[in-house]
Amino acid sequence: MGNLFDFINVPMGYIIRFCYSLVPNYLLALLLFALIIKVLLFPLGIKQQKNMVKQAELRPKEAAIRKRYAGRTDRVTQQKMNEEVMKLYQAENYNPMGGCLPLLVQLPIIMSLLTVINNPLKYLCGLSGEVISAISQRVSSLYASSALTLTGVTQSVVDSLEKGRMLSQIDIVTLMHGTNFPLFADLLPSGFSESQLPNFTVFGGHLNLADVPKINPLTWLTLIPVLTFVFSFFSMKLTRKMTYTPNMDDPNTRASMQIMDFTMPLFSVWIAFKVPALIGVYWIYQNILSTLQQFILKKMYPLPVFTEEDYKRIEKEMNSTLRREKKKVRSLHRIDEEDDEEEAEEEKKEEQPAGGSDRGTSKNSIAAQLIGHAELKDESDKNAGKEKGTDKIDKKKSPESKK
Repeated sequence: MGNLFDFINVPMGYIIRFCYSLVPNYLLALLLFALIIKVLLFPLGIKQQKNMVKQAELRPKEAAIRKRYAGRTDRVTQQKMNEEVMKLYQAENYNPMGGCLPLLVQLPIIMSLLTVINNPLKYLCGLSGEVISAISQRVSSLYASSALTLTGVTQSVVDSLEKGRMLSQIDIVTLMHGTNFPLFADLLPSGFSESQLPNFTVFGGHLNLADVPKINPLTWLTLIPVLTFVFSFFSMKLTRKMTYTPNMDDPNTRASMQIMDFTMPLFSVWIAFKVPALIGVYWIYQNILSTLQQFILKKMYPLPVFTEEDYKRIEKEMNSTLRREKKKVRSLHRIDEEDDEEEAEEEKKEEQPAGGSDRGTSKNSIAAQLIGHAELKDESDKNAGKEKGTDKIDKKKSPESKK
């Protein structure tokens, strides 16, 4: 984590130091620390529970949407279904990611706790980097002169001293207790007492929580990873019964939950074998307090319960609302089409005075002229025929023509 995250590490160090000052037993001080962290994060737990209740209230409507697309697994249909579900969430002001914040906050706390525990001289004792470096060098010189008492020190610390490797701050704190403390008094700030050094041993010094649990050899610390698995497993089971889990009817969802019931506790066990036992102890406390918190939140904000009749009623209401919206859309389309036709007719009327009337007038005048000419032609032909016929009759009847 380094100095970059000291804005988290330093306050965490103050809280643990305060807890240890109240209860000078690191096992109990960690329990008090876990309780304080839970109290500080309780508002986030309330927000998560409210978000869960909101999601549970939307369950019948979401089920109606999914039922509408049941049996259609093509990508386009599934995408459309998911879009409708997201529209429902937006309309109801529900954020699917709103419940993830408390889970995201826990990770920095665990990482910061690990840093604070691994660096007790800096974050729990408040010593500067120069003083810590001087103490580390004094440890090496005292071991070389055989002036350092190694009572209660693990074999791994002895091996590190023999090979000249730099010891961790946890190991240095372990060496500074007891008869070795006066050997470092001149390097420590004025008034600094041995009681200010954290003591990671419990049960009369038989267990050192600063050690890392191992399988070989088996020790009492090996129980901590085992208990981590047990409490993590049952905490997840109990918490799931008190919370809302969507899509539990889906076989894939149930299978994923069953896999997580084992993978997450096993992951915590793997971590517990890699870090000091203090982290495993904190994780056990965390699981116990999380289950207790969820029980309290369930009483404060209970989840809604729906019957089959409620599901059918809500599905019927949503389908009727959907039909009304479709009819409204179709009617709006008709209105738009009528408006388009009226606008087209008006445009035609507006265009007619500009050129249509002249063309009509010219067409009418041409037709009239043609009709006039045709009538004149017909009358002349008739008159001509009549005149010829009359001449023939007159010629037949005239005696002079006979002569």
